Amino acid sequence: MSWVDLSVLVLATMVAVLAGMVGYMYWQQNRVLQAVSALSTFVASQFIKAEPPAEEVEPEVEDDRVSVQKEEVEVVEDVDDLQSKTTAELRELLSKKGLPYGKRDSKSVLLQLLKASA
Repeated sequence: MSWVDLSVLVLATMVAVLAGMVGYMYWQQNRVLQAVSALSTFVASQFIKAEPPAEEVEPEVEDDRVSVQKEEVEVVEDVDDLQSKTTAELRELLSKKGLPYGKRDSKSVLLQLLKASA
């Protein structure tokens, strides 16, 4: 047997082994997918909520949670007084009013936001 024949035989054997490995992996993948599908179907069937019969409907339960009253903070500032404030003070006023602003906004932008909210 010549060197070429031997190398072709080794190469053909390697291709056959690789093809068998790919087929085996495909078969295993299909088995795993079927098992996961069956498991997900079972889990989904456990979470389906059945409607109770009409005569067994429970009456509405009164909400016993304590209601929280929201305190509104009203900040009244004169427009001329705002001009004398620093940028940090303007940001604090905007935060108290609950208005969004950018960290890098200039003083004029902060003044415009405060004027628009008044």
